[in-house]
Amino acid sequence: MALKDILVHIDRTPHCEKRVKIALKIASRQGKELTCLFAQGNAYLEARTSGLEKRRKQHVKTSEKLQARFQLLADEAGVRLHWETTPFDRSDETVTDYLVFYTQHADLVIVGQHDEEVHDGSVPKDLAERLVLETGRPVLIIPYAGTFKTLGKRVVIAWNTARESVRALNDAIPLMQDAKKVKVIAINPREKGKRHGEVPSTDIVRHLARHGIEAQADHFATTGVDEGNLLLNIISDERSDLLVMGAYGHYRFRELILGDVTKEILEHMTTPVLMSH
Repeated sequence: MALKDILVHIDRTPHCEKRVKIALKIASRQGKELTCLFAQGNAYLEARTSGLEKRRKQHVKTSEKLQARFQLLADEAGVRLHWETTPFDRSDETVTDYLVFYTQHADLVIVGQHDEEVHDGSVPKDLAERLVLETGRPVLIIPYAGTFKTLGKRVVIAWNTARESVRALNDAIPLMQDAKKVKVIAINPREKGKRHGEVPSTDIVRHLARHGIEAQADHFATTGVDEGNLLLNIISDERSDLLVMGAYGHYRFRELILGDVTKEILEHMTTPVLMSH
């Protein structure tokens, strides 16, 4: 089960090249192909309606420059690069619309974590969350802080037997084929509604073994610390380069409502996170 069709979101932020390099690493081990989608809307400083045509031309020029830059990286990695540029629009909402559409036709989408310090309105703050909840595809989110030389070598899986957790684990299997260590973590496994066997996580560890992935089972009870912070501590202790977890959320009166753990990880992630819904 290889990821033949990988999509990475391209913008003009300083963090973009980092996620492109990660996307190329994954593509080089999978189907040797990568689609880059350059999509951004009007920045706050460009909210005026005058000069829109000029900004549309600049949008195309920026895309062409980034394509030339990343094509060199793709050639070095031996990956065939496909480049798409979305139409420029005054609203960042269209960025989400285009990403949702393209993601629904991909095996995996790679996006960046929201960074308030560089946010200029050209990319929606909730882009990653919207993609996870609306596309039915796994979303790999790359933190804006830190550098990541490997991905999928030391993996932590947050396992709670819910549908979202099952989807995330299954979606991550192609990324774990060369893992040196995989740890499946059940937090508060005896809470009502969680369907664990006699020893939490051991059943899903057997399933991973049938896919050629050796994993360890572990479980914790939260005592004085919330689940999100506990996960972040485990990631740090394990020196993990990938967290796999289900994403929990819904819409209420057009407002995006995220689960507490999902929100905590999205705001404070220290390593790439694969989320599925």
